[in-house]
Amino acid sequence: MYFMLRWILRMFLKGYHRIEVVGADQLPHDGPFILVGNHISNLDPFYIGAAMPGRIHFMAKRESFSHPLSRWVLHACGAFPVERGKPDMRAIKTAIHHLRHDRIVGLFPEGGRREEDPMVAIKAGAAYLSLKTQTPVLPITIEGTDRALPRSAWLIRPIPIRIRVGEQMVPEKDMSREAQERLSRHVLESLRLLSTDENR
Repeated sequence: MYFMLRWILRMFLKGYHRIEVVGADQLPHDGPFILVGNHISNLDPFYIGAAMPGRIHFMAKRESFSHPLSRWVLHACGAFPVERGKPDMRAIKTAIHHLRHDRIVGLFPEGGRREEDPMVAIKAGAAYLSLKTQTPVLPITIEGTDRALPRSAWLIRPIPIRIRVGEQMVPEKDMSREAQERLSRHVLESLRLLSTDENR
């Protein structure tokens, strides 16, 4: 089911949005790695998941699983719920399980959708998971989805979509708070640099 849905969405992205993936040669074809991205639209996890070569298990806010249809779609796409605003040990354990089974975990480290630029802060979850499992982090950014489906809209507009892929970050062999802070800063800097490239 996942691969059928991804194929349909890929055809839609190519024909309707003329999607472009910049830096596609840097994309690993399998895991484990942690994909971190900006979050500007509800379309983001679906479009990123369709554009990537491997299957991504996204953390998604628990509220998204409340409706039976959205819950079925999210489960079919491999997503799992996370409680926002506080440490969610069940979500952390699920992410670690996926990474230790050589899978890809997707996170939006800002903790929610961002209405305006610039990106100023991110949560520490990606850095913690990377150091805990010794898994590299791959930063990416997506552009155009906020205009394709604004917050108040229901219809998806044919706006061109661009995804930019950064360089993988290999974690230190150190679980200290300082190491987590260094990696979080590196992730933030990489995402902001990719976002700056998009706006040139």
